[in-house]
Amino acid sequence: MSLLNLTEHFTLLDSEACPGYRLLDNFPDHVSFHPCDCSQESFCKAYLEALDHLCHRASSDFSTLVVVTNASVIPPRNMQAVSAMHFWRLGEQVLSSKAPVGRTIALDAELFAIRLGVAKAVSFDIKHIILIIDLLSAARRAVDPLVHSG
Repeated sequence: MSLLNLTEHFTLLDSEACPGYRLLDNFPDHVSFHPCDCSQESFCKAYLEALDHLCHRASSDFSTLVVVTNASVIPPRNMQAVSAMHFWRLGEQVLSSKAPVGRTIALDAELFAIRLGVAKAVSFDIKHIILIIDLLSAARRAVDPLVHSG
């Protein structure tokens, strides 16, 4: 791919990055976070049952794609991190992908996995994306328009 072929223009202070135009400003009911309190086994079991029910419902809806992302950073970070994505539709895995991230921290590797997963998911003909990750702070940061790494 040649950089000369890029057609998108990016501006640092774009009007869409202002309050009132952000993703959560316009679609607050379209994005939800479901933290898991695993301090007690009963809470964890109930959470996993609810997640299983959600995935079972999604497996019968052609317009829903379940995206599972994760990243692996091997301490002491002297090796390259890897981000992985798995895509499920109608209860079957339709795509699996992994990408090298470089020498980075776990949060940035998770953000990269989310970015790759969502970017690929929107290329499908779907109406709903269910994103399952294991680092809730990365999910919150992915929709946070403030300046941060990743």
